[in-house]
Amino acid sequence: MRDGRKDKGLDEEKKNTWPSRFRQDNGTPIVFSAGESWGRAEDVQRADIEKQFDRLALLPGHSLFGQFSDNNSNNPDSVDGAFSASLERMDRTGINDDSDSEEEGEEFGFTQTNQQDWFPHGSRTMFMLDLLDNLPRLRLSNDHLKAIIWVMRECKTPDVPAFSALRKKQIKSKHHTSSLGNHFYMNHPAKLLALDWANPLVRPFIHIYPEVSGPISEFWQADKWTSEIGLDELFPMWADWENKAASHRHFFVNELARQYDGTYVVPVRWITVENVVHADVHDVKIIRRPEVEYSPNYEMPHPLREKARGRPMFRLHIMPWSDDVSGNVSKQYNAHTNMYVTNFNLPHQKLAQEYFVRFASTSPHASSSELFVALGDDFIPGTWHDGYDCEIEEEILFEIIPHVLPADNPQQSETASHIGMAGNLGCRKDLNGGLKAYQETDEGYEAFYNVRIFFYLHPKNSVFNLLQPGEPCDKEVTVQTIRWQVWNACGGNKATGIKDKISQYWIQRTLEMGKGFRAIQITDPQTRDQRLNTLKGEDRKIVKDEISRQIQLDLWNWVIQQPPESIDPHRDTPAEILHTYLLENNKYVWHDTTKQWDAKKEEIFAARLAASSISGLSIPPPRPRYVVQYKNSLIGKHFKMLQQLGVFHIHDLCTRLLFSLWKATGELGAHLWYPEINNMEQYLADLKVLVANLLDIWGLIDPERILVKGKLHVFPHLPEDIPRFGLAILYATEIYECFNAVFRLCSIFSNHLAPSRDIAATLADMEHFKHVASGGWWKNLEGTYIRAGSLVRSFLTSNRELQRRLGWSKTRPLVCGTVKPESSAKRGSNSWEKALGSTFGLTEPAPTGASWASCKSLITQSGDSCKPGSWVFFQRPEAIGRISKILARDRNGKILTQSSNAIVVVDLFVVLDIKDQRLNMPILIQSSGTQTSLVKPRELLFEFNAQHDCVTCKCSTAAVPVLQERIVTDRTELHTRHSSQPRFILNMHGLHNVHHIRDVLLRALTRCSVHELVFIEVRQ
Repeated sequence: MRDGRKDKGLDEEKKNTWPSRFRQDNGTPIVFSAGESWGRAEDVQRADIEKQFDRLALLPGHSLFGQFSDNNSNNPDSVDGAFSASLERMDRTGINDDSDSEEEGEEFGFTQTNQQDWFPHGSRTMFMLDLLDNLPRLRLSNDHLKAIIWVMRECKTPDVPAFSALRKKQIKSKHHTSSLGNHFYMNHPAKLLALDWANPLVRPFIHIYPEVSGPISEFWQADKWTSEIGLDELFPMWADWENKAASHRHFFVNELARQYDGTYVVPVRWITVENVVHADVHDVKIIRRPEVEYSPNYEMPHPLREKARGRPMFRLHIMPWSDDVSGNVSKQYNAHTNMYVTNFNLPHQKLAQEYFVRFASTSPHASSSELFVALGDDFIPGTWHDGYDCEIEEEILFEIIPHVLPADNPQQSETASHIGMAGNLGCRKDLNGGLKAYQETDEGYEAFYNVRIFFYLHPKNSVFNLLQPGEPCDKEVTVQTIRWQVWNACGGNKATGIKDKISQYWIQRTLEMGKGFRAIQITDPQTRDQRLNTLKGEDRKIVKDEISRQIQLDLWNWVIQQPPESIDPHRDTPAEILHTYLLENNKYVWHDTTKQWDAKKEEIFAARLAASSISGLSIPPPRPRYVVQYKNSLIGKHFKMLQQLGVFHIHDLCTRLLFSLWKATGELGAHLWYPEINNMEQYLADLKVLVANLLDIWGLIDPERILVKGKLHVFPHLPEDIPRFGLAILYATEIYECFNAVFRLCSIFSNHLAPSRDIAATLADMEHFKHVASGGWWKNLEGTYIRAGSLVRSFLTSNRELQRRLGWSKTRPLVCGTVKPESSAKRGSNSWEKALGSTFGLTEPAPTGASWASCKSLITQSGDSCKPGSWVFFQRPEAIGRISKILARDRNGKILTQSSNAIVVVDLFVVLDIKDQRLNMPILIQSSGTQTSLVKPRELLFEFNAQHDCVTCKCSTAAVPVLQERIVTDRTELHTRHSSQPRFILNMHGLHNVHHIRDVLLRALTRCSVHELVFIEVRQ
């Protein structure tokens, strides 16, 4: 028989020489063949592996893919020995081979059709494996993927790649060494943001020009973007992109431009007004002047035109965010410093999705200041980055400008080179504070409740001449103070309030190096300046001083590096509501309230909280038993829920002052979560009153709290931050805190020897996969821009499961007034009388005689999905009510979901002209006249939340059996029973649609005023 392994007809011979198998009693395989089998050695090895896997107890439990990772493969406590041995055998037999040999490529080759439709993956199999390897919240280790590939090969799955072929698709991160000698890797913002321009799912949402009209809801509508930013930091040009024939004509600012009417203007900046691009221009008139009077105010053509070379030029504003994060899922802390960036030219609705989070870097060694220095390489003024705009189908240049620096307060202090809240000058934004003795004076204490205040300066500290009392912190003063500290090679001084983390390192280095240089050049007789060996007295002192000054100058030139920046860390570190409000103020309020509770009070509060209505709040069920059981371990979502519901249930569970504090907390919280501001002047007037109320009540409860908890002093800066940057929710960091879960999974599966590199590479690969799957464009080796095949591009847009796992939500237009029917088993189809019931007595709308089916929800004008039981405002004189039924016409079994074929039965309520004195909220009572009305679905405005007035209506509690595993037990717990009296409180602490509520109610019901309790205490 010929040796088939050397014959060119190997494939045909393989088909005819598969061995027949039998097994002995002990399980040993018996192989029959006509002579030597071509695959005998491979079969024996495969049988040995199968025998090893048969012995594993893990396989029947299906937990194999959740047990192992590269980083602990040698740890006997975490990896089963048999599995490790099997993996080693897989490595030896080639099943687990990392090499990409030619033979392997031929065996698992790709067809021409696959290469086109599934490009660049080559096949559906390769695409699906790459997908599995890049799901953010379902991380797989190398062992997982190797095992999956091995199983697919054993199942004869076509086009299975080698493991290394899959890994070759990763992109590289850049290595950095900080000035402190720490090593880390970074995915630079320029590369990440270039993906946005080339991504067809992202590019349509990039807002290029500042918006100067309409309500404020986005970054580009706030004062910093529209008023403060210099013209050289705005977008430098415009072109008519919709007109392909004219899109090559680029109109730069500060250049002469001709209008259609023949007149000439000089554009100063490009803006949008109601989504239409406009230009602020200087009119040009032809006048006669002597040549000597010409002034080169404008450089024409624009200097950027030469750099552009015909390419469009844009500017992107970003938000860098850094925080200390644990790399472990367990409670054992594994310190890392993370850096993320956000494209501020995208709307907030998109930035709230995980898909748009851009991970830049992490390091267990480097501080955020060191990461910022590396990040700043992309922000250097005049640095333009290449990109491809998939919308206009052209190469572009773009510049990156940092816009705002949100973080928790310690991180913001470090960013601003501030000593922190424990310092004498504890505010990073102003010069508030002073020595302890001054803080305890009336003037010093009152200063904490205000901004731009005076503070006490010790006359001995001459550096304070740089700082003028009553002024906010100034970036130039801070830089000068850091230079002063380095120049004198001294330690940080708490009295200045300035302590730059990196400068502290260099201060110590300069002290050590200066000491060494002085020893060599002044002290050591063998090496010192020869003049010192002969001179004495005053002449010797002059030479020593000269040498010392030269050493100082050399060290100064060596250490000082201050690149220009376009951001002020003092003014551009706004109060971040997650860390400053939810996790600080709300936590203080909750702790002070519950620390004196006994088990009975906890049970009462849990029963009341369980009876709360959450309709119109957009929050999950509150889980009250969990809240009281783990009251000292709550997180942000719990405090956000308590902020909206807690005040309704604690009237007799806390002191009068604490109850007032709950009211002040809820009122201010609702203002901070505004999604849109129509009247900024009125909003700020209310905001200042609410901040003052909160701080005044804290002062009555615990006067020292604001001295030891400096975050309370951040609140007076809110009226400055919000007009400059926009809504507080725009720079909230919940989405980053959520993404930290993805980071931790990547950290767990890193090798822990080079965590910064491994994690950066893993997350860069996720960005790569998202870009390819989204239909993004990239440049190939020939310089042509290409994108993935049609089947790859359509997979994400048509597959909701992948959309959910990548954190991308497609905006689907909601048609106002449309209804959603109940399931066929529940909706029924009845006449008007039967569908409505006998208790209403309402006339059927024309045309009559139709069949009516029950519906589960409808869409309001604001886009809310309302159900029976939802509270709504609607366009009728009655204005307010609660949905009782939603009905739609049934035409031969087909439910007509349009608004014209549906009707809403609403229980009518009225809003009293006076507010509830206890809660300071509007009161709802049932209408005394017509109590039920028919409303067309398209007339409903928006949904809101209302709570039953249990105190006035004297609702009771009773013991009810406890359910465990859906089984009724003998144990009981308290349950609130609402009375039938229809009196409700309109929840003004609710965050959902709070701006709409305040727009439709009378100003007398929404105007913020000083709390009565504060008035009483002041009078006393």
